[in-house]
Amino acid sequence: MPNIVLAIIAFGVMIFVHELGHFLVAKRVGVTVYAFALGFGPRLIGFRRGDTQYAINLLPFGGYVRMAGEDLDDAGGPGSFRSKSVWQRIAVVAAGPGMNLLLAFVLLTGMALAVGIPVGVTNRIGKLQPGWPAEQAGLRPGDAIVAINGVPMRDGREVVDTIHAHPNERLVLTVDRDGQQFTVSVTSRLEPRQKKIGLIGFSPEPIRERMGPGRAFAWGVQNTVQYASVILTTLVQLVRDREMLDQLGGPVAAVDFLGEAARAGFEIFLHTAALFSIMIGLFNLIPFPALDGGRLSFLIVEAFRRRPVDPRREGYIHLVGFALLLLLLVPLTMRDIGRIVQTWLGR
Repeated sequence: MPNIVLAIIAFGVMIFVHELGHFLVAKRVGVTVYAFALGFGPRLIGFRRGDTQYAINLLPFGGYVRMAGEDLDDAGGPGSFRSKSVWQRIAVVAAGPGMNLLLAFVLLTGMALAVGIPVGVTNRIGKLQPGWPAEQAGLRPGDAIVAINGVPMRDGREVVDTIHAHPNERLVLTVDRDGQQFTVSVTSRLEPRQKKIGLIGFSPEPIRERMGPGRAFAWGVQNTVQYASVILTTLVQLVRDREMLDQLGGPVAAVDFLGEAARAGFEIFLHTAALFSIMIGLFNLIPFPALDGGRLSFLIVEAFRRRPVDPRREGYIHLVGFALLLLLLVPLTMRDIGRIVQTWLGR
């Protein structure tokens, strides 16, 4: 349960950072902000400062910034969103996804500075998962797996690959503990999601390389770009390959996945959080109505035409887009819950 709570908090931070981007740039260009909220539904806590009502709401999946000039019935004025130049409005809309990308960069760079980056793994056990075969066999952190089924293991990568290649099989591990060798027998389990690789429930001890500020900055940029490239490639494959849609998950699956990452260790959790932050940023840039990318599309059209699209027509399009997103979200959420329940029952 604490891991799920940690995952929910992490997504709350990602949403907060996203909405903070919209909020800060809106304030910077002189837009009046009526509300800045994390979550939807009934208000849990809130306060008013100046023109803005700040709130944390019951349902943590989402958030919003409500600005003057967004509603069709808004009278407008100097603080209205629609009264600003098209480039100022583009900056306000793009700031949310941009902040998600910035958050990922900060997480990755911070890890490189604080603890270094993993450049490999040893054959020593770093962490054990409670209730899994490695712990049940009496293995401890610091133990070195020197052979599997009598075959010597040259490094940690070979240990991991060998275990992954033998799901649901009995493995005899030769273990070195403080210079003394002994053997234990374990039966690997299937990985809960992929169901193709074997696991015995341990994380190998990593080999780390410390970095100075310059290299850490470059590493953070490089990995943010690489993660973004992987996500964009996956999105394109989703459009082309309908079978991949069966693997698509909603917010419940995302929280569960991040909770599993937290169980695997804090470093894996932070890497996964950075990946999800990039995913949120890029997803919001998709040119679909109701998403930031949809709003940017209308603004880009306005920039080229030198006149805005009819606000009422644009509002209806975004409303339809929002309804379609809800129609997609509900079945995904129900499927996520079903998968999680099946996984729990299978344990």
